[in-house]
Amino acid sequence: MFQTAFKYYKSRNPPPSFEDVLLIGSDHPNLKPVRLGNIDGQCYAGLLSPSEWKVHELTSRPGLLVVANPFTAEAQRQWMTRSLADYPIPPNATNQSGVGQQARDAVGSWWEQLQTIPTPAERRKFAKSLRWATLGYQYDWTNKLYDEARREPFPCELGALVRYVATTLGYDRFSPEAAIVNYYPAGATLAGHTDHSEDDQTAPLFSFSFGQPAVFLIGGTSREEHPDALLLRSGDIVVMTGASRLCYHAVPRVCIDAELPEGLGCSAARWAVLDAERPGAVQWGAAVEEYMQHSRININVRQVLRENQQTLQRSGLG
Repeated sequence: MFQTAFKYYKSRNPPPSFEDVLLIGSDHPNLKPVRLGNIDGQCYAGLLSPSEWKVHELTSRPGLLVVANPFTAEAQRQWMTRSLADYPIPPNATNQSGVGQQARDAVGSWWEQLQTIPTPAERRKFAKSLRWATLGYQYDWTNKLYDEARREPFPCELGALVRYVATTLGYDRFSPEAAIVNYYPAGATLAGHTDHSEDDQTAPLFSFSFGQPAVFLIGGTSREEHPDALLLRSGDIVVMTGASRLCYHAVPRVCIDAELPEGLGCSAARWAVLDAERPGAVQWGAAVEEYMQHSRININVRQVLRENQQTLQRSGLG
């Protein structure tokens, strides 16, 4: 059932209907409003006051929380820029690490190389080469585990953001220790999977979307369950807690804004023109805007260790 839905929303010919896709923040019977607890604290720079957040739980997937974009447009630009210019550089690993690394080091980072390419068509082709970067605990994709020997400092500014969001939602003990930044050019997908490599599989998983919209599927603990489809737009946050933490999920489709039915695509199309530049605003270059016109970035943050656990415990390693 899960794979059938994945193929349906991935299809280009014929394209899928968005009739059953839920829009985060909308008034839908399957989205139950969540009341936040103490929201009298200090606001976080770049986010709306928590009193303005629209938080819902997906009733068919208990524990799946969704927050409609709480970011200012300036903050969205900030996180897009960091994801492109800062996160895909050593010591963080990427899908390109180790392949022609010496040659790349001689001419600069992926982002620096991208900006030296003369034509838009060539830049867009090269831009598709970056697909992921790992932060904090580096993830071993082959063996599907984290390695204590490859634990890098977690970015301070991202850690502060995630801790604020976690505390606001009632998860004040969450510790951001690893993140995977996924880069989705138009046409890219992410197959159905569960996240189960962390020692603590009870801690929530925080997922931030920026750029072009995408269809997100969330199913159950078996591929036999039919998933729900959500439309994630720029700035939306998904938090997998409780029973939903180990559910199958996937991204079958990244949508260029104009592909969506009227009324669904406005959020991602307008971030580039909102909040006119003003003194103190984050620098927003044409190169970032050009990249984001055809791409989506997802930052998903995990707690790897159990509470009070200092290092990873692996059998046979002491």
